[in-house]
Parts: sequence; C-alpha cells; structure tokens
Amino acid sequence: MKVIGVDVGGTFTDIILVSSDPSRYYVHKVPSTPEAQERAVVRGIREILHRTGTEGYEIDLIVHGTTIATNAMLQRKGARVTLLTTEGLEDVIEIGRQNRNEIYAVHASRPEPLVDRQHRIGVSERIGADGKIIVPLTDEEVARVVRLVSEQDGNAVAIALLFSFKNPSHEETLLQALRGPNDRYVVASSHVLPEFREFERTSTTVLEAYLGPVVVGYLEKLDREIRSVCPRARLTVMQSNGGTRLCSQTRGHTIGLALSGLAGGVMGAWEVARRAGVNRLISLDMGGTSCDISAIDGGVVVRPDNEVGGLPLRIPSVDVKTIGAGGGSIAWIDNAGILHVGPQSAGADPGPAAYNLGGTDATVTDANLVLGRLNPYYFLGGEIEISMKHARRAVSRLAKELGMSTEETALGIVKISSHNMMQAIREVTVERGHDPRDYMLVPFGGAGPTQAVDIAEALGIHAILVPPFPGITSALGLVCTDLRVDLMRTVLLMGREGDENGLKRTLEELTDRAVRGLVQQGADRETVKVEWRIDMRYHGQSHEITIHVPFRTEKLLSISRERFEQRHAAMYGYRMDDRTVEWVTARVVATSTWSSLPDRVHPAKEPCEPISVRELVLPDTVEVDADVYRRPEVGVGQRIEGPAIIEQVDTTTYVGPGWTAEQRADGTLMMRRSVNT
Repeated sequence: MKVIGVDVGGTFTDIILVSSDPSRYYVHKVPSTPEAQERAVVRGIREILHRTGTEGYEIDLIVHGTTIATNAMLQRKGARVTLLTTEGLEDVIEIGRQNRNEIYAVHASRPEPLVDRQHRIGVSERIGADGKIIVPLTDEEVARVVRLVSEQDGNAVAIALLFSFKNPSHEETLLQALRGPNDRYVVASSHVLPEFREFERTSTTVLEAYLGPVVVGYLEKLDREIRSVCPRARLTVMQSNGGTRLCSQTRGHTIGLALSGLAGGVMGAWEVARRAGVNRLISLDMGGTSCDISAIDGGVVVRPDNEVGGLPLRIPSVDVKTIGAGGGSIAWIDNAGILHVGPQSAGADPGPAAYNLGGTDATVTDANLVLGRLNPYYFLGGEIEISMKHARRAVSRLAKELGMSTEETALGIVKISSHNMMQAIREVTVERGHDPRDYMLVPFGGAGPTQAVDIAEALGIHAILVPPFPGITSALGLVCTDLRVDLMRTVLLMGREGDENGLKRTLEELTDRAVRGLVQQGADRETVKVEWRIDMRYHGQSHEITIHVPFRTEKLLSISRERFEQRHAAMYGYRMDDRTVEWVTARVVATSTWSSLPDRVHPAKEPCEPISVRELVLPDTVEVDADVYRRPEVGVGQRIEGPAIIEQVDTTTYVGPGWTAEQRADGTLMMRRSVNT
C-alpha cells in the first residue's frame, strides 16, 4: 500500500510518501501558495512522485491537512450566511455568554457576529424543553421564510431553532423546503450539533454554514485535480478531532476541519513518541508562521470544544495551543525601545530577509542564520539558497536602533522567541497542575529542533526526542491516523436506575449511526472500534466533566457515577456524595484503522565523521567552532557532544553545550542534558 500525506503550512507545504512494500519513507517540501492552497498540494504530489519514480496509479490513499477553514475564520472570508432562529431569539449569537477574558478591562470587546442583524430571520414556531410542539410550524410560515431567504443576498443558511436537539421536526421541514434548485449551502443545528446551550449550538451551526461553501468548493476542486494525477487514490482530510474523513463526506461537516492543520502535528508527535516508548511528552510544532503546542500524557487529549479567533467551536478537537511564533516571525521594536518577536510573520511571500524575495524585516530564521545554526547552502537540502548578507543586513538594522551588536541582537531575537514558546508550554502544563520537567520535549516543524535546546533549558527539561523527519512530522501524523466519527446527543437525565435504559438506548443509536458512517467511508465493519463517553455533572452545576465508560457495560449507572466523582475530586479537590448526578450528553467515538504504518529503520549503522566545522555564536556572544553532521550519515548509537549542528533535508538540529545527541535505530534522535549543566 502506498499513502501520501500532505500538510499545508503558512510557509511550506509538506509531503510524505509511505510505502509498506517495500517499507520506505520519502519526504518533500514546496513553498505554500496561500492564495490557492491546491496549487502547492498538487505540485508537491507531482514532484514527490517524479523524485521517487512512482506512478500516480500506484497511490492508494492521500490524506490532507488543510488550514482553509482556519484561515477563513481568522480572516473573516467565509460565506454570506442567513440565520433562521425561533422568533425572539434572533440575537442569541450577539448576546452570547457573559464571560469576560479580561475581567478588569473597562471596555470589554467581543468579536463581531458572523451574521449581521438584517440577515437574521425569526421563525414563528416553538418546541418546548420536553420536545413537545407548543407553536406549530405552518405551511404559510414555511412559505414566508423561504421567500425572505430568497430575497437575501446570502449563499448559505443556518437553521438553529429552540430545543431542536429534543425534537428536530421543525428544522427538518425548513431544511427540506430550502434545499432545492438553488446552490445555497443549508445546514440545521440538529445535524451539526444536537446539544443544549443555545449560544454554542447556534454559533457552531452558523460557522458550519459560514465555512461550508469555502471548504467544500476547495476540496471538490482539489479532488478533481488530484484524480488527474493519482486516479485510484481516495482523498481524505484530517479533522479537528485527530481522525480523518473522506473528502466526499465533508459536506455538512466542514466545521470539523476548523483545526485540521493543527491536529496532524499532534498526532504525528504522539505516533513518533509512542513507538519510541515515550508516554509523557510536550509536542512543539514550530513552522514558519506559528507554533502549536500540546501536552500528552498516555494519549492525545480531545476536548469537546475550542475557540478560533474569538469564535466558540463546540466540536471535538485536539487539545492544542497556537501562538504566533515561527521561523518567519518578525522582530520589531516598540515605541519604548523594547524588542519583540511576532506574532506577525513574513510568511511564504516575501518570507524572511534571507530568502532574498523582497522581505526586509529581520525574522527568527535570519537570527538563527546569523548565529551559525543554519547553513545558507543546505536549506531544504540545498534546494533553496538563502543569503547570509541579507539576513545580517536585516538584523543589523535592528541592532543599530537598539545600540547592540548584530550578534547580540540575533541572540535576543532567539531568546525572546524561545521565551514566547516557553510561556505557551507553561499554560498547557503548569497552569493545569503539571510539571513540565516530568515531560519529554518533542520538537518538530522546520524550526522546532533548531531552538529546542533553548526552550528545554528555560523549562528545566532534560530530554528531547527529535523525530526522524521533524519538518514533515505533521504530514506523518496524517498518514498514521484513523478514520473517525464523533457523534453526540444531549439527554439531560438524572443518574438514576429508571433513566439508565434511556441513556443506553441513546448510546446504542449513536453507535449504530457511527459504525454506518465509517462503513460508508470504506471502513471494514470488523475493524471498527467504539468508545462510549458521557458528559456528567452534579445536579445544580452549570459545567460538565466528560468521562469514559466501558463499551456496552451492564453497570452503566454505578461505573459512570464512580468515575465522574473520582474525576471531579481529582480536578476540584472534593466530591459531593449526597448530591444527585446528572447525565447531560451522550457521546460515541468510532474509529477504523486504514493500515499499519511500517517501522522506520535508520539507514546508517556505522559512526560517521563531521562533514565540516562552523562558527557558532553562543550566549554572551561567545564564538566557538562546532562540528557539523549530516543526520542520514550518523550511525545508530553514535553520540554527538554539543555544541554541534546536525543537518538534514527538512530541518537543522542544534545540540547546545552540555547536551548529547544519540541516534537511535528507529530514526529518532535522543538529546539529553548533563545533570551538571
């Protein structure tokens, strides 16, 4: 079986081709084309096929991680949406919640709603909290709503009626009436998110309508172009939940791609670490534009909600934090004369000053080049020659303004960049009660291994695991993940024996739907694995905790209650044994594995000599001569003492003073810090 993974980043598009017979890995990178992502994707696939002598018809599967949905949300470039709500609730997406991120700010700010007031239509109907119809939806009202929608200039419709998660009949009626000869993208909340809480359900449904035309249009175009290159391949896309879905099955589920580009990296890091026998890790994906960070302890955490650009997403998504810290992050000086790095980025065009493509701002890449960590003649394996002269010029311009040397300024840029990432790591560890020193750092992305030592030293971390292909790890995560379907339904039942059968029926119904959904995507029913989860709370609480229960357990009441109370005590320090427990939302996760990823075997067995010596600038501007190695030539078991540089096609690893790097047979590079440093 031959599989291609394609991950689109802000600066580069990464491609990996994995063959199970024979067991081979091939990697490639091309510059991203933000204005039309599909161009870089197709170009990268063509080039890796040509380089490996592979025919397009030999490819069985292509897995794609895309930022098309994320970018549409951040840049507010989605569809024009008309929102249908129960009459009187037209402003729910604007009222939102009363949460304030900055509780002491005098003037609170909120993101503008995606649908303005004139594009919200109140529907004369009402369903009660028990699912019974209070105000019927008449044929005359349906005709009125259809006429009003036709007069709008929108190309998408979001239907979010009160208590439709209990009774979707009114939403279904409107859905059928609005689906017709026109090309509007129409979605209903009972399909998108059958959960309670009006604001989150309405907001998520609006986002599905907002993203749908953009994402579906892109994927359909990409599918056509890929079929001309790889006619037999199935195209799947990475979802926010860390699983994949067939491209042809994304209509109505595009909101699941909101964090597609971030999930692949977390899954790739976990796969590399798991195979290396590491269970507690901090994944650090430092690309050209941003840095994505996740703390993993025994398995990837999938949260029931997230947020992008201030917009709440009530969808299962990998727990990952993103900051504007990448190789292309721009260094700048504020009005007080203080140096900052990011979040603005030079991106792929014009890129860092060293690219010599018109960029003049100093970036993290320019600083690392000035410090000697990067080889101007071996960037992307020598395919792109970068300019030391342009990098020094950009950094020197800042240095002059700061009254510092060029080297001091470059060190400052790297230190600030590393500090930004350190702070983000503290948010996902220390602020959640975990000590980062108990974790191993797994850096990847084109720039991750270049600054991993700086970050680890700042946090007191003593071990770093560098993946075999750090710059392509996000793409690796795409080809090693499973097909996945997440389904949920709010039940709002008391945790009593009389309600247990109702919860079991809901879980069984969701299980049947999830399994059918995977089979429709080509999964073998025998390979499908199902997990049951329940959102629970004490009666009177307004927040829930998600707990796992054994699949089809006969002791659903006792097991779910005990696990909930144990989890509650672990999170909040107490349990309320005399308080009734509520079952709030039933969840089912179904997965199916496409194929097992072949083991990676490092090619070199014997130790090698350094290929050259390069001058490095260390902290306090100390200059030293460091040995330079090519990673494919480093032998299994060979130990390299820092300071040293290890180069490969997709990244450069900096081994700092007091650190030792050892090449392992599985392709990973283990770096350890001396206890005396």
